[in-house]
Formats: sequence, C-alpha cells, structure tokens
Amino acid sequence: MTKKVAITYPLIFENIKEYFSGKDVEIILTDNKVSYSDYDLIVLYDEYDKVNSSNNIINIHPSILPAYKENNAIIKAFNEGVKVSGVTIHSKNKIIAQYPVLIGTGTHIDDFMNELLAIEKKLVPIVIDAILNDKVFDFSDLFSHSCRIGECSGCGRCH
Repeated sequence: MTKKVAITYPLIFENIKEYFSGKDVEIILTDNKVSYSDYDLIVLYDEYDKVNSSNNIINIHPSILPAYKENNAIIKAFNEGVKVSGVTIHSKNKIIAQYPVLIGTGTHIDDFMNELLAIEKKLVPIVIDAILNDKVFDFSDLFSHSCRIGECSGCGRCH
C-alpha cells in the first residue's frame, strides 16, 4: 500500500521526492490546510503551534529547540548573535532529530540560511523514511551515501 506524505515546504520538496523515487511513497506538495486523515505523514515548516493538533504531523523548525520557538527564529537567532543554531524536527510529543549549525563572526545571514537549508535537505528525508518504516532515526543514515567521490548522483546525501 502506497504511503502518502504531504510536504508544505517547497524548498525541500524536490529533494524529498527524489529521495523516495522508486519507493512506495507518494510525496505531495501542498499548503498547510490539508486534511490530516488523507496522509500518513504531514511535514510542516516553522509551524510550531500546529504540531499539537495531530499525531501524524512533524514540524521542521529552524532552531535548536527549545530556543526560539516562535516564528522568524532564523532572523532572531542571527540578530541576537548566537553562535550555534540549527534545525529541529519534532512531533507532538518529542524532538525527533536536531542538527547544529555554527555561526561565525563573519557569517552572513544568507550563508546561515543556506546552511540551514542544506541540513534540512539531508535530514528531513531520512527522518521521514524512519517514521514511515516505524524505525528509530539513526544519525549514521545521515552520513551514508552511495556516491563515489566526484560522482554525485544528486541525491543530497553526500553534500
């Protein structure tokens, strides 16, 4: 039976769709006004307050929770001069995965945002896969890939 996943974050949609190509998973880009019962999993972006409404929702939050729970976490963290921020993927009851991004004194906001996006592109598909297959997320999956040096297949797992 094909599993259905709704993604509300267009910047990582193609990466997730490619990750699941050839697998029995349908990835659908939609707005955040989806019917929860129509999907096995709904992936929101920066919608911290909506996660509590259903068990089949995860949220990608652009900070290391519990810091900067509110919207605009990227801008707030950067403007306040934090040296470590990152990405958190969480559900209603728990933090599923977090990954740090270091912010140097010479880091530009665009570089910080691009680094967060790169982490999201690597981390989110692997977390979705773990949830759909009812397995524990393992960080070693984040660093494993099938590409050889200089032969990137574009899966997003090697960089």
